[in-house]
Amino acid sequence: MAQVLLTLLFAASSFTHGEPKKMKREEVTMMSVARRLRLALVLSSAVGLSASAALALGVNTLEGKHLEYYVTDDMLLNAGKDPNNWLMYGRDYESTRYSPLNQITSDNVGDLVAKWSLSFGSLGAQDSQITAVNGRLYVSSSQNRVFAIEGVTGKVLWRYDRKLPADLGSKLCCGDVNRGVIAYQDKVIIATLDTHVVALNNNTGEVAWETKLGDYKTGEIFTSMPVIADGKIMIGNSGGDVGANAGTIYALDPDTGKLIWKTYTVPVTGKEKIAESWGNESWKTAGGTPWLPGSYDAETGLLLWGVGNPVPDFDGSVRPGDNLYTGSTIAIDIKTGEIKGHFQYTPHDVWDYDGTNEVILLTDKQNRKTWVHADRNGHLYSIDRKTYKCNWVVPLGRVNWVKSWGENCRPEVDPEKVPTYGKETKDIAPILDGGKEWVPAAYSKKTGYVYVPVRDMSMDLAAKKQEFKPGQWFLGTEVLRLNPGGGAVKAFDATTGELVWSRAQNTPATGGMLATAGGVVFNGDAEGVFRAIKDDTGQTLWEFNVGTGIHSNPTTFMVGDTQYVAILAGPGGGSLWPLVYGEWLKTRQLGGGLFVFALHKKK
Repeated sequence: MAQVLLTLLFAASSFTHGEPKKMKREEVTMMSVARRLRLALVLSSAVGLSASAALALGVNTLEGKHLEYYVTDDMLLNAGKDPNNWLMYGRDYESTRYSPLNQITSDNVGDLVAKWSLSFGSLGAQDSQITAVNGRLYVSSSQNRVFAIEGVTGKVLWRYDRKLPADLGSKLCCGDVNRGVIAYQDKVIIATLDTHVVALNNNTGEVAWETKLGDYKTGEIFTSMPVIADGKIMIGNSGGDVGANAGTIYALDPDTGKLIWKTYTVPVTGKEKIAESWGNESWKTAGGTPWLPGSYDAETGLLLWGVGNPVPDFDGSVRPGDNLYTGSTIAIDIKTGEIKGHFQYTPHDVWDYDGTNEVILLTDKQNRKTWVHADRNGHLYSIDRKTYKCNWVVPLGRVNWVKSWGENCRPEVDPEKVPTYGKETKDIAPILDGGKEWVPAAYSKKTGYVYVPVRDMSMDLAAKKQEFKPGQWFLGTEVLRLNPGGGAVKAFDATTGELVWSRAQNTPATGGMLATAGGVVFNGDAEGVFRAIKDDTGQTLWEFNVGTGIHSNPTTFMVGDTQYVAILAGPGGGSLWPLVYGEWLKTRQLGGGLFVFALHKKK
């Protein structure tokens, strides 16, 4: 039988339709090989004769493999040009959170309806977001669960349940949160609270590999979505406040999970140049964890990654100096992990203002290649990506810890707003949540505006002397008080920093932003209202109450001819706002679920 088929193969490969044309010998040879290969593949797949077909073609191996929902490097590199998918934390390497989808517009968004919802089966802070790959969704929930979901129907395809250590709870600053999973090749990657990175098979949810990178008993944990670029998986750690763990960014091999490089964001030996910015050898308990995802400048090969606060958080007297690289964005060579430059927003931070918030890469209307960063210290910055020089800085709201600005936007601090021993420092604005907390801003390529979720509140602090104990909280304060306030969503011109519009709300802005080409901006709030806002005016266009607070990031994707918008629901998290939950939750509920919306299609 095999001999008969091979005879037919060679006979067919030499047959041509119509009148033959004269060709050069090499052209005849190339066409002959091509025909033989095509027919060999057809015949071998039909009757299982791949070995015979390979032999006939003179090759040793003739085989192929197809994996569904496979994510390539090219897909990630061009994520910003792909309207249908949402492949990474900020939608693209620039972290714009801008979608070119425009089926949902400011004119028809009032017809948006809920298409399906999913309960995660667990209460807690749902800080995550959807990753969408060609109609399939991946999402994490609290407790490090991962779901694969059919995007149109909400049908769960598989679920991964992480068994977390029983003694983990005391190490968590902000609940059992996770900020999302990322798909790459045939895997779905999650970084876990017990400091593992786990690769799951994208079609089954089975563990492909697992790598342990730290020790949760020291307070080191992972809470964020990994970054994947240049064929590497990168994740920054959390756990500076608990255990004073040194800030670290890990880069892993996606095939094996093995470590490629590791970069510290603070001194770890005392021999580093930046150790000079830590008096009294305070670098030994530095903190400075880079606990949110970074952005990637593909043109320069640099990761731009935010670094958290120094510790102890509120007692700066024991760590004199600027405390580099805390409160900064650092530029990292993606090939080697070497730090190439930085900009520091809050030198010698004594308010837990961090610097971890995302940086949005853009070319502004003056043709400057910049990053825009809304910091927890209460300010919005434009930074030159080449020189690390500040173009401008503007307040997001009420700020009183800064008296004036020095060279390169260095803040001159009001000494009356510095926490000290033996007394309460009152009415420090903003609170340690921000300004703007971790929930991300968005930049619209349509309007040129950056949309920022703002918190407008103040706090009272009192520093105290505290002895460091490994694996325990190291804050250096005896008073942490939240004062009443509110919040807003604000739009700023990303070229000038000018405030364009402001939409006030009753609560601090606890939800991230999404901007779209349809002229609509989406976000949710602590009262559980998911809304659509007109991108050029701030006008409210549509609202939907999900029944519980929102502390997550909206995303949008397209399946077939339909655009969908997704949001997770479930309040929680850390910082000062949860201090009100005792009273707040008497009339409101905890939650844990996902809602997906699309336009109502009229018959």
